[in-house]
Amino acid sequence: MNDHTQNADTSAEADTIIRSRLVTRTRDTAVARNAILHTFHVRGLDVTGSAGFSFEETLTGTSFLALESTSSTGTIRGEVDATAAVIVVWLKAGHAVVGGQQLPIGRPVLYTGQQQVQWDRFEKDVMRIDQAIVEAVAAERGGWEPGPLEFKPNHVPEGAPLAAWWLMVRMIASEILATTGKVSLDRERELAAMAAEGLLTAIPHWPVGRRSEQPPESNVGRAEAFMLDNIGAPITVDDVAAAAGMSTRGLQSAFQRVHQTSPLGYLRAIRLLMARQQLESGGATSVSDVARSVGIVHLGRFAGAYREAFGELPGETLRAANDTPR
Repeated sequence: MNDHTQNADTSAEADTIIRSRLVTRTRDTAVARNAILHTFHVRGLDVTGSAGFSFEETLTGTSFLALESTSSTGTIRGEVDATAAVIVVWLKAGHAVVGGQQLPIGRPVLYTGQQQVQWDRFEKDVMRIDQAIVEAVAAERGGWEPGPLEFKPNHVPEGAPLAAWWLMVRMIASEILATTGKVSLDRERELAAMAAEGLLTAIPHWPVGRRSEQPPESNVGRAEAFMLDNIGAPITVDDVAAAAGMSTRGLQSAFQRVHQTSPLGYLRAIRLLMARQQLESGGATSVSDVARSVGIVHLGRFAGAYREAFGELPGETLRAANDTPR
């Protein structure tokens, strides 16, 4: 987001902030170009399209946290400057190359520094998180002083870290997209911190100059790492507390503060999302095999929880994936 947006969205009331929504729908490449420049710092931006060109962008958020959804039938090229922001993008359809890397569909990828990008006939989502908040959360998790971060180049998360990312997106997107206007400043910072937690779980990182990822030092970080590393094993809350070096009560309280759920609630949600990833992949052979692979042993409860989370039974997801041409 450009600097003038950040200056405009702080309310005169010290305890609130304005969450805005900007929608652009156009068949004019010049209008599309202006919309992109309002959202990103881009050098040499070029937007082209045929006679049937269309562009749609919805940008919702504040200077702390913003979500953007964009689709276009044209081609967009330029150099994105992400040196002053933390920006994560995931391709939903179409074709895209970022920094020489072809983006896989449905995987979050971090913009880093200044990167050449090209998007062709695409649908994509973007999350922008305040850089200072990301650095502060990383410092708490890692046990170092807040400061600039390096991220593993071109890292594409998979498995449990990917599920942790999508869990975060599902939790915060519903709140951000539901309300615009004045919102609580403290709550907006909480949401941005939750987004940072999801990002830092999904993408390896370290302080500038350290050159390698370190195990998390925070209690919650150790608890998360233990659960994600043992996703297919039977785990109790006492196991997680012991791995984190905490009392069970302390662990429960910390997870409510950071993730707004219990440790086992977090674990169940990760397992459900991992199951969905496998069922949608087209490579799964049975619902029961998928459930067991992510540590779910009660298939009846699994079906009910899955339907509540995703609006369909796991068998329906599997059949749809197997019926999709590949």
